[in-house]
Amino acid sequence: MTALLAALRAELRGIFADRQVRLIILVALVIYAVIYPFPYRAELLRDVPVVVVDLDRSTTSAELARRVNASEAVALIHHAPDMVRATRLVQERRAYGVLLIPEGFERALLRGTRSPVALYADASYFLMYQRVMQGAAVPIRQMGAEVEAARLIAQGTAPEVALAQVSPAAQVEVPLFNPAAGYATYVLPAAFVLILQQTMLMGLALVAIRRRPGCGHPLWVLLGRMGAWVLLYAVLLPLYLIVLPAFYGLPNLGSPAGVLVLGLPFVLATGLLAQCMAAVFRRTEVVQVVLLAVGLPFFFLSGFAWPAEAIPPHLNLIAQIVPSTPAIDGLVRTSQMGASLAEIQHRLWHLWALAGSFAAVAFWLEWRSRPDAAPARP
Repeated sequence: MTALLAALRAELRGIFADRQVRLIILVALVIYAVIYPFPYRAELLRDVPVVVVDLDRSTTSAELARRVNASEAVALIHHAPDMVRATRLVQERRAYGVLLIPEGFERALLRGTRSPVALYADASYFLMYQRVMQGAAVPIRQMGAEVEAARLIAQGTAPEVALAQVSPAAQVEVPLFNPAAGYATYVLPAAFVLILQQTMLMGLALVAIRRRPGCGHPLWVLLGRMGAWVLLYAVLLPLYLIVLPAFYGLPNLGSPAGVLVLGLPFVLATGLLAQCMAAVFRRTEVVQVVLLAVGLPFFFLSGFAWPAEAIPPHLNLIAQIVPSTPAIDGLVRTSQMGASLAEIQHRLWHLWALAGSFAAVAFWLEWRSRPDAAPARP
């Protein structure tokens, strides 16, 4: 027990006494908490600048432009006389789309014939492209349906029948677990887990490389270090996974207890993985470069930016070794989808299996590092 407490104190001392480790584990988390969520606070991209080229110059074309401009997704910032001027505005990045209303637009509608409206969007910036298409396509379809229904009614069709012919099925969109259908609600919970993992791996690996060999039985030494991580992240993990999501207004259908139950094996598995990586790379400059390099692969292998169904099987197998993979899935199910602990027990067992496997390797490495390689009895 004395060896356990000594290892716990030594680990905490190694974290707080080392300036570089403090910057990684503590200061970096504060910086990430402020800077990373900032671009996503608005949830949705709004008022994307679009140019309108109205070659018809009719009442109907003006009404169409007004409806498109009323959409929250786009804003008609300029009326260009022709496509040459509109194209120049897009090339100068003063606009990200062009709405072209052709000559004869109103006349074609009144005759009951098709009148194509061209919509150009900058596909080099996918978010802009998506919002331009969504913001302009809906008003165009609605106006077309209204014109067609009015034409049918003028021909003597009953209003109810005309509306049913134009729009036979009413579409109701319900964004489950993400009421605003926003990007922040989707990306931030997973990003917070990855930030915790990355800073923990790098900081604890540096502590492991710089520490002196522990005294006492390797089991007590290892348990003492694990106790230090649990004490430290008993503060940092709830701050990142409970307080920050609430501060940024992310929806939460779960309970803090579920997050903490999931967080315990995640912290242990990540800390033990850091010990294994420190033993493999052995030098601080090497472990920093390696962990910086694997940060982006860990991001994609976690399964939320690159769908798990699309990840090749051999890469998906590697992803299961990384603690963030089951932790992100379990956290999203618990906090955003309201899953109970019984419903995420496969992720809990996954994390505990990783923690146990890394603990066995860390114990062997600790035992091997002793001069006599023969541990005393506990």
